[in-house]
Amino acid sequence: MIAHLTSTVRIGSCKMDSRLEYMVFLVLLMTASSISVRSADFVKALDYLKRYGYLHIPLEMGDHNYAPENVEEALRTFQRATGLRSSGKVNAATLAMMAEPRCGEADTFTQRSLAYRVIGRWHKVALTYRVHNYAPDLGQANTRLAIQEAFRYWSAVSPLKFREVQQGRADIKLSFHRQDKTCPVPFDGRGRVLAHADFPQSGIVHFDGAELWTEGKRHGSNLRIVAAHEIGHALGLGHSQHPTALMGPVYRGYQASFKLHADDIQGIQALYGKPGRHVPSKNPGQAVPAGIVPDPCKATVDAIMLGPSHKTYAFSGQYVWTVSEGEYSTPTLISTLWKDLPGSLNAAVHSQRTGKSYFLKGDKVWRYTIFKLDGGFPKLLTTIPADVNSAFYLSNHKKIIFIKGTGYWQWDEMRPTDFRSYPKATEKLYRGFPSNPSAAFTGTDGHIYVFKGTQYWRVNKHTKAVERGYPQNTATRWMQCDD
Repeated sequence: MIAHLTSTVRIGSCKMDSRLEYMVFLVLLMTASSISVRSADFVKALDYLKRYGYLHIPLEMGDHNYAPENVEEALRTFQRATGLRSSGKVNAATLAMMAEPRCGEADTFTQRSLAYRVIGRWHKVALTYRVHNYAPDLGQANTRLAIQEAFRYWSAVSPLKFREVQQGRADIKLSFHRQDKTCPVPFDGRGRVLAHADFPQSGIVHFDGAELWTEGKRHGSNLRIVAAHEIGHALGLGHSQHPTALMGPVYRGYQASFKLHADDIQGIQALYGKPGRHVPSKNPGQAVPAGIVPDPCKATVDAIMLGPSHKTYAFSGQYVWTVSEGEYSTPTLISTLWKDLPGSLNAAVHSQRTGKSYFLKGDKVWRYTIFKLDGGFPKLLTTIPADVNSAFYLSNHKKIIFIKGTGYWQWDEMRPTDFRSYPKATEKLYRGFPSNPSAAFTGTDGHIYVFKGTQYWRVNKHTKAVERGYPQNTATRWMQCDD
């Protein structure tokens, strides 16, 4: 059965015992706290921990059940990373910290070590950047000055050199947008998420245009400090578990004499070396280029998925890049993000239900939590055929669909699936669905996008049929390339 793909599903009394234990743990957490915590607050805390990478739905339990020890450890990790007393309980201080403004990137802390974490690396030290628009409250000149100062924090402690360009494509692209469709990861209005950024060699940095961006004032959000944090991501640093580090996930407010934390400096120097010295290829986060770097305007994609942090990843050969409204990032090696994952994939799919990403190639499947390979993987495929064409997450049914030829297989991660009635005809699933698609995924709008050769189709989530006017050209519509 599908257990060959994932961990074994609990059945019978074991599952019931786990749920009872979870309910007891919930009561203990609530009553042992220093204040009376409402169940709604507890649920909010769980949602926060899940959203920012502290908790993932265990495949052996239900959608809203978590092992008590996992919840407690997640709370301890969050509390430790934000300078709170590490109690492992939901209390007033924890809820207040969760309400503070922060970065939109996940806090994928996978170990107790407080050392810096790297998520990628540029293969050069001379980088260009472009500010595409400006913070209304600061204006053009002050916005550019604040961002220029943000880059200087990093160039002062490393061999990195940054040059602003006014037009054309830049390595690092900074822009402001609001709670709209400008980005696949929309902002939430003033407060809470201030900004987010992509990994190297993407270079996309977005700020919430609804925020009150300021400089030299204690009210509002300081653009210089927030920009320095997001640029840290764009340079290859993950979030730090040191509460006072720039790369800590929660915004700490304006500081007139702000300086980088030792952990920030050690992290950037591990990637690029000290000022005047360049790090050799054996250093953390640097990958050796493999093959010809694809041109997103010309490449045929092997797979596409709406992945971690709701970012859309396009795979081709040994490389991957992110796609957002009106722009694409610079392709980077797949292995830079997902260690030990091969290139030339057959399919990639991310489950919004469990936070797991599945990659298929030949007769094997790799499963990752965020960017970390799960234990025991890769595994052999035993219930679906080898060399599938594509896969996508069916959000309305919380199922994963695998496509090969004109047939499909539907899989439920959370319980055993009887595959004896499969494959079924894709035409019965969606009218007009093309055969042998090279890639497919469900977009943030709920529609299904199917890719084949240089074209793509959109399947309407309501009519369950390919919409009129399709197929269309992938390069011009998705990569915003010239005809």
